[in-house]
Amino acid sequence: MLMALGLLEGVQLRCFMRKFMITGALIGFVIGGFSGLAQGAGGSEVFWRAAVSAGVLGMLMRWWWGVWRKSLHEAQMAQINKVAEAMSKLPGEVDRVSN
Repeated sequence: MLMALGLLEGVQLRCFMRKFMITGALIGFVIGGFSGLAQGAGGSEVFWRAAVSAGVLGMLMRWWWGVWRKSLHEAQMAQINKVAEAMSKLPGEVDRVSN
């Protein structure tokens, strides 16, 4: 939504994507760690599972950000095209009303 409104551009956009990916990695680490502990794994096994989960979920969040960003861009362009089409029809209607 922020990008669709034009609030995120350039460096801010990359920083937002990076934060999104890091958040996903942290969530993945916690999920992997807790699932390892719940299964009764040893300390190194829990850390290994948490690290793999962090990597997988971080990359998944990066992919999801790309899909989400593309969808927002397409929605913004559709709205711009809709407004442009309405504006192109407007002058003809104004001429008809004034004549």
